[in-house]
Amino acid sequence: MAHHIITNCTSRKRDLGVDPLVPHFQEIGSLKEAATQWVERVKSSRTVVSPADLYQGRSISESRLTSRRLSASLYVVSAGLGLVSVTDLIPNYSLTISEGTGSIQNWLASQKSSSADWWIQLCEALDSSVPVSALVSKASANDKVFIALPGRYMQMISSDLGSIADRHQRKLRIFTSGAGFKFVPDALKSFVMPYDERLEGIPQHDGTRSDFPQRALKHFVTHLEAQDHPLEQAKRFVMRAMESSEVRSNPARVKVSDARIAELILEHWDDYGGSATKLLRFLRDDAKVSCEQSRFSGIWRTVRAHQPA
Repeated sequence: MAHHIITNCTSRKRDLGVDPLVPHFQEIGSLKEAATQWVERVKSSRTVVSPADLYQGRSISESRLTSRRLSASLYVVSAGLGLVSVTDLIPNYSLTISEGTGSIQNWLASQKSSSADWWIQLCEALDSSVPVSALVSKASANDKVFIALPGRYMQMISSDLGSIADRHQRKLRIFTSGAGFKFVPDALKSFVMPYDERLEGIPQHDGTRSDFPQRALKHFVTHLEAQDHPLEQAKRFVMRAMESSEVRSNPARVKVSDARIAELILEHWDDYGGSATKLLRFLRDDAKVSCEQSRFSGIWRTVRAHQPA
């Protein structure tokens, strides 16, 4: 029996000393043309690196830890590259369906299209129309495929997931948020592990919304050791774990402007050595400021760019 993990890319990427590829779709007339142009640029890039060396952040680090624990193959869903293995070499790029640098959200809206539409055109341009479904179908009958994706990414690959044949579905164990659950095709909802916000009450498994699926998968493997159990038994283990935990109350946080967040980051930059992780925790825990992670990342990068070398 082999194990395979599918996680998502991150907006936080290592500084490789070269400008990343960024989308320039404003003047392009169709989704297909944009995807074709983008893939041509990706394939012609001469600067390549391992995904493990490019992506940063807790979601990818938790996925790598779990994959090592299982000796599992690890794959990354990327809005810019499709489905890539961590053994592949990829270019430095900045294209995302989330907010921030390289976001194509507004462009997709102008095209009256969704991230799911983009995924279809991107994968066709990459000559792999349903890469997630293909991976699941190629896995051996006794293999397990763990899909750990937040809502945005679950929505993006929803049609890909929907093409998984009935006979291959039992290989799946899906980890996502409540928001992500609604984008899971109906035929696959029974394969979603019943994790909820009570995961935050389990020591060493709390965190941010963006890395909830990866933390849930880590708990499933390292704490419950349920990776090879039959589906219904594995779900019962998860439900018992949730029942034995409590919902953690979230502290009241205030909403402030990007400019104010930048001021706070700058004021405490030296206190935390410029660490994005520590500064975000300071904002949330000490300053009691509400700031979603992707928004924080963009502001933090702007502040960092103005720091003396």
